[in-house]
Amino acid sequence: MIHSIICKRLLVFLTIAVTGFLSPVFAIDLLEMPAVQSSAATRTLLLDLVNRGERSFVAVGTYGVIIVSGDNGESWVQSEVPASVALTGVAFPSPESGWAVGHDGLILHSADGGKTWQKQLDGVQLNQQIMAVAERIVAQFRDALEDIESQEEPDEMELEDARFQLEEAEFMLEGATDDTAAGPVRPLLDVWFRDEQEGFVVGSYGMLLHTTDGGQNWELVSERMDNAEAFHLNHITPAPDGALYIAGEAGFVFRSTDGGASWDSLEPGYEGSFYGVLVVPSEGGEYELLAFGLRGHLFSSMDKGDTWTALDSGTTITLMSGTLLSDGTVMLAGQGGTILVRKPGQQSFRPAMNPDRRPITGLVQTDQGNVLIVGLGGIRKADASGSPLAAPPEKQ
Repeated sequence: MIHSIICKRLLVFLTIAVTGFLSPVFAIDLLEMPAVQSSAATRTLLLDLVNRGERSFVAVGTYGVIIVSGDNGESWVQSEVPASVALTGVAFPSPESGWAVGHDGLILHSADGGKTWQKQLDGVQLNQQIMAVAERIVAQFRDALEDIESQEEPDEMELEDARFQLEEAEFMLEGATDDTAAGPVRPLLDVWFRDEQEGFVVGSYGMLLHTTDGGQNWELVSERMDNAEAFHLNHITPAPDGALYIAGEAGFVFRSTDGGASWDSLEPGYEGSFYGVLVVPSEGGEYELLAFGLRGHLFSSMDKGDTWTALDSGTTITLMSGTLLSDGTVMLAGQGGTILVRKPGQQSFRPAMNPDRRPITGLVQTDQGNVLIVGLGGIRKADASGSPLAAPPEKQ
């Protein structure tokens, strides 16, 4: 994500331009300032939501807002959150244990179903990790160059390659130094947990974080990817066979088949950003991948990302989120209130009758079969065809 910052981040910038990235000092204050309790929490810009089980849902958004519903989205209660930065992703591997991530490198954890949250990592600590990794890489390439130079008859091509790699590493270190001086300003964009212990967080500038102890320790593992340009990583999702997929900037999708230890770079066939990958299971344990993003670009893969086919989404509107309904219906959504629906057995997507033009950043089906939608203007509901339902009541 952010050579062209749109989607979730563009919405945040338009809504709270005065509270993000303008002042490192103010950003640090937001990390330390608890989210304000407000009756308007259900109407603020919300950026993601998740079904945590037991008819319960958690949504996150700007100003550190987190709201929880225990009745299929009929009513919502705002949570206690120790920071006021925009929150962009949320995951609950179990009904009680969940994580939320957001701007300024923030990672939060809840052990009580989302009612209260504690900080696990912020951008100050993350900058320290970035600097340490950059310094280690420079030292490795410097040692490699010295080893080649110490040979009696060093190979000129090896020398040239080693010098180039060292220059690139030093350039990366300079960038990390500048970013650290600017403060904790790197957004984290999505989170996924395999269970209550192991999880991954993805973010801007190629950030990939990993934990195996429930977030007590987070390790920056961006080196596992071939992403020298530090393209933004927007969304991470699992597949039924255990593979992991990350939707990225510049037309990249990344795939891991070994639990996140290494990643393959996949190129569906266009150079814009992907904002999500949706996994659509089929018979025999197989599945379809749908990668969607800028200007309605939509690609399908039936062989786990090895090859891709461009699909006609029927729109040039940016697609920002997607969900799979219980009957196999695929629903994609994005800017301008666009909702696209593909019923099981159909090949093409059709637009839903949705007169609400507010951007949509997330959607999840409820146990009742309806769909909860979040985005600009907060929480709203649609039926399984994407048509709007009456809005839920405000927090009491």
